[in-house]
Amino acid sequence: MKVVYILHRYHTNQIDLMKGWRENGHELLLLTQYSGGIEDHVDVQPIVVGYSWLYRCFDYLWMNVIRRRDPWSIITRTKLGFPPLCRLARYIKGFSPDVVIMRERSIYTMCATAICRLYRRPTILYDLSPVWDKGIKTDLPHRIVHKLTPKQRITPVKLRGIDFQGLVQIPGSFFAPFVAEARMSPTEKTYFKDGKINLFSVGKYQERKNHVLMMEALADLSEKHDIRLVIAGEVSDKFHAEYLARMEAYVRERHLEDRVLLMSNLNREQMQREYQNADLHIQPASGEPAGSTITEAMSFSLPVISGSDNGTASYISPGINGEVFADGDMEDLKQKIETIIKDPENIPRMGAAAYQTIVDKHQFAGYYRVIEEILANDGKN
Repeated sequence: MKVVYILHRYHTNQIDLMKGWRENGHELLLLTQYSGGIEDHVDVQPIVVGYSWLYRCFDYLWMNVIRRRDPWSIITRTKLGFPPLCRLARYIKGFSPDVVIMRERSIYTMCATAICRLYRRPTILYDLSPVWDKGIKTDLPHRIVHKLTPKQRITPVKLRGIDFQGLVQIPGSFFAPFVAEARMSPTEKTYFKDGKINLFSVGKYQERKNHVLMMEALADLSEKHDIRLVIAGEVSDKFHAEYLARMEAYVRERHLEDRVLLMSNLNREQMQREYQNADLHIQPASGEPAGSTITEAMSFSLPVISGSDNGTASYISPGINGEVFADGDMEDLKQKIETIIKDPENIPRMGAAAYQTIVDKHQFAGYYRVIEEILANDGKN
């Protein structure tokens, strides 16, 4: 199969998926809108198609003048940015794909969908909205957007959190979990290095990642347990750097230097080394569309704790391969950590179950079956 992906940027949660396409003999073309601050191009080299010159002019003013103090100003780019149409059309026509998978409902995606319809190329939308949700918006603007973008949609998010109550299945939505390579089996894993319980957390240095919440929980628990916390975050703009500086000050103020290590911009090898050294992974963020670190950690035989406001919290079976705590609730987070670490046998037992989750539910073959099902039923739109 010949596959084109059109993405905002090449995110780390795509690495194992792209590797799966290549290793299974498929031809792959990855087109992106821009290049992120941290990207790994070992397996796939994306082509940055970029934006129309007209939008680039607007983007410069927006990012550097109008909203220069807004850390979320880049969201406008992903929603309103539009491509150089002729260049994008040349790539799609020249590659002649069997399917084009494009990220999010946006003006960029509308343009790409129009090109694919012109050349009669099947399209699938990829986003992080849940398969099970409270319903869809049916006002005129949303109906227009849905009409101008692919009808069928894949998402790695089954639901937000773990409670199905009050939710309905969204039509045209297919659950395709994150693909993750099974990296370190329980028999290869060594737990409790240096005689400590080693906690690990990954995420950009942003307020919503709840780093302080996690450090507060650790400070309390360290009175009874020998715990160490490593946080690995991305610093790719001035807002991340400012937040990291505040976190470093917090560590000093609370005298946690011997308990907390803040790291930034780790490459793939460095990140894998931290997963190998860890015993328990924590994903405490609020407003997390789909935290792929859940599957990354499980692939290294780590049990996982996640906040409930996370699109991949449903990957966790509480008491089996991890725990889910109430969003933003430090006491509940502390209790969930204590539940796991109070018995030394819990971590290797739950870590083995986490690894098996990856083997059973997060391999490329399962993802590919979803794509085949969509194309067989109604791929052309």
